[in-house]
Amino acid sequence: MIVLSRFSEYYNDPFGFMDNLNLTFKGNNLNIFQKYKRVRVTAFGLAITCLAAWIVFGFDSTPLQFVHVMYELPRFIMGHVSFDDLVVTYNTFYGKEMHYSAFVIYGLMFWFLSRHFEKHLGIKGSKNIAYACSLTFLSIAIFEFYWMGSFAYFQNQPWVITPKWPQLRIHMQNIAFLSVGVLGVLYMYADSFIMKGKEIIGRNYHFNLNRKACVLVGLSVATALIWWYYPWHVEKFSVQLETGEVWSNGQQFPQTLYTIDLNPTDGVNAGVWFWKENNLIHGWNTLVKIFWTLTILYVGMVKRAEIQK
Repeated sequence: MIVLSRFSEYYNDPFGFMDNLNLTFKGNNLNIFQKYKRVRVTAFGLAITCLAAWIVFGFDSTPLQFVHVMYELPRFIMGHVSFDDLVVTYNTFYGKEMHYSAFVIYGLMFWFLSRHFEKHLGIKGSKNIAYACSLTFLSIAIFEFYWMGSFAYFQNQPWVITPKWPQLRIHMQNIAFLSVGVLGVLYMYADSFIMKGKEIIGRNYHFNLNRKACVLVGLSVATALIWWYYPWHVEKFSVQLETGEVWSNGQQFPQTLYTIDLNPTDGVNAGVWFWKENNLIHGWNTLVKIFWTLTILYVGMVKRAEIQK
């Protein structure tokens, strides 16, 4: 009966249920929904910290550089590797994996959304976090699917989009992000209506679907197309595959980091990194990500609507 009662509480008011959930452990309140402002401040702090790291450590720098240095610290302490070896490890991973820019862009997006929902709509707690997260995840998923499909087609690396391990893990992650994002938007839309019984009497808020949104969509599409048909210099290079074929990078959708499957016939979806420094290409990558994020951010920063009487 207790289980049914709790389920009924959750069914009738899922956000209220999560907000009031008692997760106290040894005097510590572990319910982050009751500390949603702290979550927002943490996201902002992470974004600003990564922005500082991005400026200090280089335009193409990544957190992975420090992660691999930390892996080597036990060996350094035991005298198995030198400080110079740590420096080499740090430089080896420059420009590889997720960049600081992603943490800056998506961290600030979450912060802006969370702050907007509280300030303009009075949305707090778990609903605040859920709405801000769902739109942020949607932005991540859209960019990642665009990137994977484009890289697979234009750089002739179809393994990136085929459903085999370990790349399948990335697909599952992005599908999860997309699902959360779409469900969040649908819930937000349904939640915007003011009901009197079964009758709709008004709206709490509207998404920003106006001329500014169209301009942002246009800029997002335009920058994405320019990346496809990149007009500026791209350093050409070739890689000998284990099959005897030679892979060469193309002018369209160029990268600073090419992940190349050296053995396309082994059934393993994984590639080897080949990094080619080009700040303009990396900058364009970041610009596309920024425009798509700004588009979803603007549309998602909903406007309060008047109650229709």
